[in-house]
Amino acid sequence: MSPDEWIVLGVVLGALVLFISEKLSIDLVALLILIALVGTGVITPKEALNGFSDQATITVAFMFVLSAALLRTGAVSTIGPKLSRIFRTNPLAGMFLFALCIGGISAFVNNTPVVALLMPVVIQMAHSSGQAPSKLLIPLSYAAIFGGVVTLLGTSTNIVVSGVLTSQGREGWACSTRRPWV
Repeated sequence: MSPDEWIVLGVVLGALVLFISEKLSIDLVALLILIALVGTGVITPKEALNGFSDQATITVAFMFVLSAALLRTGAVSTIGPKLSRIFRTNPLAGMFLFALCIGGISAFVNNTPVVALLMPVVIQMAHSSGQAPSKLLIPLSYAAIFGGVVTLLGTSTNIVVSGVLTSQGREGWACSTRRPWV
């Protein structure tokens, strides 16, 4: 192995230890990885900063800002008490509306923070309607995943994959006019 490969292996192992131990925050570890690779000369500063100018990276960053804003304003958490009343009277209609709301929110807000925020709301909603929380937590997860893959914004994976397609000269998902299954 070349010296650069040994350095990269050492940086990856060091990063894994820091990620697992959680002694430093994830974003700080990521910056330390960049600094270590640039400092050792494995990559150039231009290569290190090149990813920050990628359209997909910028979109994902703004998506997290939008998600945090919607979650902090409480716009998402108002759903729980309203759905809880419906669940008490008609569980099937409550489940349908629940999945529809979660899927709709996850289509435009990153699905991970939606699930993280709504887990306590769903557990409280299950207890107040007399149902087991697992009967609502699994549909929460499925509805969030489904909503996330419906649009390009719902999950950061879609944005990154579309950006990679565009950077390789192919048509990105957002501007595709042909059906991929044909």
